[in-house]
Amino acid sequence: MFISIVAAIIGILAFAVMGFLIAKHWKDIRLLDPMSLKEEQVKKQREQLILRRFERLSADRLEGVKRFGRQVGRRATQSYRKVYRKLKRVEHAYKKTSNPLSVMGPSAEDRIKTLLGEARGFARDLKWADAERRYLEVLSLDKRNVDGFRGLGQIYLKQKLFPQAKETFEFLQKIGKADDMVYAGLAEIALVDDNIALAERMRIKAVEESPKQAHRHAELAEFYLEQNEPKKAWPEAKKASELESGSAKYLELSLETAILLGDRNEAKERFQKLRLLIEDQSRFQSWKKKIDALEA
Repeated sequence: MFISIVAAIIGILAFAVMGFLIAKHWKDIRLLDPMSLKEEQVKKQREQLILRRFERLSADRLEGVKRFGRQVGRRATQSYRKVYRKLKRVEHAYKKTSNPLSVMGPSAEDRIKTLLGEARGFARDLKWADAERRYLEVLSLDKRNVDGFRGLGQIYLKQKLFPQAKETFEFLQKIGKADDMVYAGLAEIALVDDNIALAERMRIKAVEESPKQAHRHAELAEFYLEQNEPKKAWPEAKKASELESGSAKYLELSLETAILLGDRNEAKERFQKLRLLIEDQSRFQSWKKKIDALEA
């Protein structure tokens, strides 16, 4: 009789502990499905250690009790172990994930890629406000995102919002992330400010950053022609036409530069090449007269 009472008391205590733990973590159990959350190896090892201690303690307390008492104790222990594991998983997951639904959303990196794609699309369609909004959202997710700043600088420049564009490009220059596009933008802004020396330096920097881009050489050549310096413009115009030999635009630029330099042989060579690319007879007549004047 005494043994049965002791076994019953042990069973009641075990279930009381189970009830207490379930009540304590009931909100967590309702919010989360612990079977869908992974445990870390360290946590597993820690649980196993605690469970082994519990089993040793239970064995000491149940020693001397007959078979019925041991069976009740084992059942209580097994039930406790199951609930304990489940609650530990819930507790760990709840602490690790403040918002359980947030893990279902896209990662910040994927979101940034999507926003950049949308921003570029809006910029192509000249929807400046929408493009700016997307770029600013990118920067709210990553305050040092280089593509976000470059995109903002470009749309400001195209809208002739020069102070905003300058501030954006200079920030990229400050953090060492300026590329040929940034330097070209700063050159345009310097020309608006009538700072010819700075514009020249920025054009040169743009070429140095991207020496295989024909349009950067052409921009520098056009800059020198605007400053009435065909001698400086010539190597850049020539390089642009060499990098894109099939471009009538760059070939025409080099032809005009050669004529201004008075270089009859270079002008003739480019004139003959242009005849294969365009069919504007009036322009050919104009170039021919200029070349003939050089020969005379």
